[in-house]
Amino acid sequence: MKTACLSALLAGAALISAAAAYAQTEIVGVDWELSRLNGKTRAPFARVSELRASPDVNFQDRLRAIVTLRNPAAKAVEGVVLRYAVSLRLLRKGDAPEKAFWGVPFYVEEVRVTKINPSAEKQARVIHFELQTQLRKLRSSGFTPLALKMEVMVGPRQGDEPAQIMREAVIEIKP
Repeated sequence: MKTACLSALLAGAALISAAAAYAQTEIVGVDWELSRLNGKTRAPFARVSELRASPDVNFQDRLRAIVTLRNPAAKAVEGVVLRYAVSLRLLRKGDAPEKAFWGVPFYVEEVRVTKINPSAEKQARVIHFELQTQLRKLRSSGFTPLALKMEVMVGPRQGDEPAQIMREAVIEIKP
């Protein structure tokens, strides 16, 4: 009986130490940045909290999302894959704002991060959104975009906590 209790205690301690040794790559946050076109020159990227875009105007600015990743482990992590999907919140012209809805994702992509050093953070740049194409498609549709949403996820690995590897980032669109 004592050996059974001792072996159960040792197995429990091994599980706890294995769980403590495993540290998953986590998404700390997502920020939006925009590079505006001023005449023929492009301004450096700057953080934005809302986007000025309209289907009626040719959108020539460059939008990107900065995804901050953290590796809390004592060992470097390599080959991290970020998967993301982009969708628009749409409103039919003439409808009340509460009737706006999220459309299905119009763009899905992966970004690879080669290496995140131990106990460090690294930023990954998400640069492809196809936003200009989507705005052009909305020109004569009778719908207007109110927001852009990016859902991003670190490629899951065994033992990952879903709340740490997934994030949603929304930026409002003003005409």
